[in-house]
Amino acid sequence: MSTENLLSVVVPIRRDHASLDRLHTTYRTALAADGRQLQFVYVVDGPLQASLDSLRSLKQAGEPIDIIHHAHSFGEAAALTTGLRHARGETIMTLTEDVEVKPGELEKLLDAGREHDLVVARRMPPDGRAPGKQRKFELATSLLFGGRFHDLRSGVRVMRRAVGEEITLYGHQHHFLPLIAETHGFTVSEVKVDADRSAKRPTAGPNLALVLDLLTAFFLIRFIRKPFRFFGGFGFAVLAIGGLATLYLVFARLVWGEALVDRPALILSSLMIVLGIQIISVGLIGEIITFSFTKEHKDYKVERIVD
Repeated sequence: MSTENLLSVVVPIRRDHASLDRLHTTYRTALAADGRQLQFVYVVDGPLQASLDSLRSLKQAGEPIDIIHHAHSFGEAAALTTGLRHARGETIMTLTEDVEVKPGELEKLLDAGREHDLVVARRMPPDGRAPGKQRKFELATSLLFGGRFHDLRSGVRVMRRAVGEEITLYGHQHHFLPLIAETHGFTVSEVKVDADRSAKRPTAGPNLALVLDLLTAFFLIRFIRKPFRFFGGFGFAVLAIGGLATLYLVFARLVWGEALVDRPALILSSLMIVLGIQIISVGLIGEIITFSFTKEHKDYKVERIVD
């Protein structure tokens, strides 16, 4: 089968379902209009026996599905990574175990996927307003990364095979796939589609975990290739404050005769100097490690060589 005419659909399954027949039929019917051969890859993340039995029944009935089973629950990012590695088509669509968008809107994403490396669905609710938690998340991401994307937590995406091959996801980094793809040089687009509120996805976790995910993604996207800019800038600031404070105290002792015995500021300023040097050292070590492995990990993408 030619991979050019094959559309791979990756669906992570993270909850036990008594039956997945309706979900599969909904997706298969909506994507049949595209005209390409379909490969469904269901990744069952954990010991979800009911979901496994339902998928086995579909496969025995002749449905074009591949079933991958994780012995333990490793998270959605791991499930997506496994599914992307197993997908054979040149075009890959990721969907969710709950119908997030109206099935008829999937064709919009496939059309946009012919022009972009990665397309993300921006779910538009009927009343035009996103849920409160989603608005807070997007506000935080816009402050850290800019306001280019409005629905990073959408699990409905279309991508070219190269995106899945070059990007490694872990933890909760799948939420930031569009941002990571842009840093690798891929073209990314966001397409408005009508949301389907008949099934709601579970919340992603407590707010503290979400904040930690945002900070982790911010560091990985902005400073993973240049750690000294992050640690060096912060370290030099601490070192400068500590150095200036120490100089002032020494000047006051030598010129004005002020005693330093009862001045805790001298201890604090000295500690800041030591802390600043340590932070700078961490940045230098990170820069050395990055330089050592830079030949194995490229952060650019060659689109074509023009003769």
